Amino acid sequence: MSGLETEPVDTGARDGTGLKRPVFYGSVAGVLAVALWAMVSPTSAADTIGSLVGWTSEWFGWFYIGFATAVLVFVLIIAFSRYGRVKLGPEHSTPQFSTFAWASMLFAAGIGTDLMFFAVAEPVTQYLAPPVGEGETVQAAREATVWTLFHYGVNGWGMYALMGMALAYFAYRMNMPLAIRSVLYPIFGRRVHGALGDAVDIAAVLGTIFGVATSLGIGVVQLNYGLDVLFGIPEGRAAQIGLIALAVAVATVSAVSGVDRGSSGSRS
Repeated sequence: MSGLETEPVDTGARDGTGLKRPVFYGSVAGVLAVALWAMVSPTSAADTIGSLVGWTSEWFGWFYIGFATAVLVFVLIIAFSRYGRVKLGPEHSTPQFSTFAWASMLFAAGIGTDLMFFAVAEPVTQYLAPPVGEGETVQAAREATVWTLFHYGVNGWGMYALMGMALAYFAYRMNMPLAIRSVLYPIFGRRVHGALGDAVDIAAVLGTIFGVATSLGIGVVQLNYGLDVLFGIPEGRAAQIGLIALAVAVATVSAVSGVDRGSSGSRS
């Protein structure tokens, strides 16, 4: 990694605020295209996306399971090898929060909303309609538990750990931009600062946005149902739009204020 000690100049187009214009406008275009498609022709969008997801699951499901296992093994090897002692920040830096505080924040941000809904919904769904075999059987019940643990167990956290290690190392150890493109610098070199890097970051932004949108949608539906039961607020589009706006506002304030607000007592 010695070749990374001197960070090459980022030649990508930026404005005075540090905005990466190709990534920003490319991501906006992608989000608007999918959003407009879903609003103008919701049936067509649902059918097409559903077919694409089904095709991907059918042909690449084995790859996903194998990849998740490989990532977990790789992360464990790194953790228990001599590389596990390499700091992800400057050599003499210390953790800003305790291990418990970091774990709590990661858990809440990572799967907190999903668990509140899918802790029951997923195993029941997998039991009633398993991906393989007949539903509502003893075998289906066993596999339902396995699939649920696969989605929310150590495999998923292995992926989180891999991305966290890679981003933190290149951003805080090598002083490179906090972006997915930086992780690919050892492979592609200075090309990550051009169109190739922009494409990688656009794909990462779109994947993050649509992934967060899924969790947001699940949480909003759950909140809307709970408010209906507790306070008689009817379920519907108006209430859900209001909840989405509130959630986005709260998330924006949280992101802008930083992780240290309200957590000073958790410092190590």
